[in-house]
Amino acid sequence: MSDENNPLFASTERFVAYLDGELPEAATRELEQTLNSDPAARIEIEKLNRAWELLDLLPRPNLSEEFTSRTVTALRTGIQASDEVATPRKWIGRKTALVAGLLLIAAMGFEIGRRSARPAADTLLEDLLVIENLDLLTEIGDVQFLRELQTKGGFDGRPPHEPR
Repeated sequence: MSDENNPLFASTERFVAYLDGELPEAATRELEQTLNSDPAARIEIEKLNRAWELLDLLPRPNLSEEFTSRTVTALRTGIQASDEVATPRKWIGRKTALVAGLLLIAAMGFEIGRRSARPAADTLLEDLLVIENLDLLTEIGDVQFLRELQTKGGFDGRPPHEPR
């Protein structure tokens, strides 16, 4: 729903016009009758009136003529620039910037992935105990032998060549 079709916006707009003295005479009489009979409308117009009074208490900025002329010039320039149709050169420049940005993001993703991947040497170091004792472990046969060894107290987890 747009603001113009919103009943609250329409009544607020009428209240503001009334407070500014810009409402036609017939509409002013009608609004005053509404204010006499509707407490909610009175509260709303009192809120607006207090807000206007508070705004009057704020300090007024002192703007130079130079500021005004620069603002108007900037607005005119902005309107002219937005009215221009994008030329093929601008379109190619934007497309090039987009492609360059995507390539940069892809390169950064590749580098982050490369740095966060574990080197093969780390995996080998974790399995060093197994690699060193591979000949002995292949003779064990199956897991059942290791379980029996553990229940008999003959397995303390150290390789056989380390002293106890």
